[in-house]
Amino acid sequence: MAKLVPIISQKDLENISLSQTGFGISLKAFHMAWRTDVSVKLLSNQRAGERDFKALLQEATNIQRLQCNHLLPLLGICQFQGFLGVATTWMHNGSLCLLIHDRELYPELPVPLAIRILSDVANGLSYLHSLEPPVLHHNLKPSNVLLDLEYRAKISDFGQPTWRKQQLRAALENCSNSSCWDLLCLSPEMLQGGPFSPEGDVYSFGMMCWELLSRQKPLTGKKTLLQAVTGVCNGLRPGIEPAFIPNGLSHRNRLVRLMLLCWHQEPHCRPSTAECAAFLKDILDTFPKERISDAVYNLIHAKECAINAAKGPVSHHLETGRRNLEIFCPQNNNVPNKEIVLKPQSLSCETGSPGNKVNQTILVSKTPQQAAFKRDPSMGASSGSSPPSIVLPPHSKMSNNKTRPCSNESKGHQPLFPQKMGEPDYPKNCPDSWPNGTLIGPPSKEKNCSILTLGREAILSSMTEGRLNHLLDVLRAQQLLPRADYEMIASYPTLTGRTRALIDTCLSLGENAAETVVTILSSSKGCLLLRRLQVNLVN
Repeated sequence: MAKLVPIISQKDLENISLSQTGFGISLKAFHMAWRTDVSVKLLSNQRAGERDFKALLQEATNIQRLQCNHLLPLLGICQFQGFLGVATTWMHNGSLCLLIHDRELYPELPVPLAIRILSDVANGLSYLHSLEPPVLHHNLKPSNVLLDLEYRAKISDFGQPTWRKQQLRAALENCSNSSCWDLLCLSPEMLQGGPFSPEGDVYSFGMMCWELLSRQKPLTGKKTLLQAVTGVCNGLRPGIEPAFIPNGLSHRNRLVRLMLLCWHQEPHCRPSTAECAAFLKDILDTFPKERISDAVYNLIHAKECAINAAKGPVSHHLETGRRNLEIFCPQNNNVPNKEIVLKPQSLSCETGSPGNKVNQTILVSKTPQQAAFKRDPSMGASSGSSPPSIVLPPHSKMSNNKTRPCSNESKGHQPLFPQKMGEPDYPKNCPDSWPNGTLIGPPSKEKNCSILTLGREAILSSMTEGRLNHLLDVLRAQQLLPRADYEMIASYPTLTGRTRALIDTCLSLGENAAETVVTILSSSKGCLLLRRLQVNLVN
């Protein structure tokens, strides 16, 4: 007997925040009974009737039985002021779309992590297509791929054919909406009114590969959506020149060949999702696991530095989360909100006009978790002239084509993905970016933070699993370590990665957390250097 799908009402939720998504509205809320944050995606902008509710309940029942690490599990269906939606776990790092296009928050995207994300998505699709009957996604795109604390990808919004057809019909009727450009992720046969198919999902996966590796929106040079859709149906595809897919990209030729096959004009010429997953696994296996772990750590650290830099000269600390949310709507109108306009410091970026200035607004409510950035819409896509594109003849056979390797990079071109994964080039305002543990300036009042900074290498070399677990337990017991930070630290696969994350987290939490760590480690036999530093700073 199928497990009953939980029905969530508005009374079950509090601290509701609102954000606009590609085809509708998404909510972040705290489920009081489950004591966890959830994401509720409303499926239509019109009130639903009893027939719609029964159809959603049936589809949700089918989705809930699916078990795969690369799929975002469905928690229940929601009735919200007459509208219907699906509730899923809140993903702290937002969507793949944010990772791709927010160059201020993510100045660089390490290639091992990009390959792992594509591998996760391919494995999730392969699982869906292997079922009997196959479960189709119908609308795979970066905003429907969400990232957990360790930047593992999970596919969302799959297996909802009834609602997907309604959304597609609404999008085609309202092509003036900028979000309707997501239609370019759909295959030519679907844009021409054909049925959904596994081959259509593979086409969408190929477009996602291009968007992730180029960090650009496809076919942005077309003036109208109609021109772009007509071009796609006639064989037009995004450009694969070095201006879009850098010459310095690891395994560039193999990845370009995968994209060309996935978005082939003829559906029967496209590879299966199982073949895509096996292909990407071979590439992923060429990267050491430690390199992937370091890439995740560096990405998290760079993101924290970007958020701190964006705060600018604010005199008091704000805990912000630029993740899924773009707009915050307070649930309690009696609670005063503070609106602070910030001008973020510029970060290095491969593309974009140097003269562009973006103002960001933080809306702060009674809980820090409700803070969110309101993005300038001009940041969504690169501006400029139409990118070079490739045109595929409607009946061309490309399964045997090979991409010619490019010998030289374009002059002045900076690869988006660095070849070497050394220590990151952190901004100067990051406390742990000082080389070789050198402390800049006097320790001042933050004595224990200075000890952690100076003794970083000693802590890394002497840390054990038991000692690290003891530190985490004490910090949690003293309510110095938030649960989200604890889960982030525990998500790292190596002891060194978890220790680094612990040190950085304690430095950001302040003197009390640092004092607890220093006190415990100073009593350990293996931290003689740390005890000496403590004595020297006290004296």
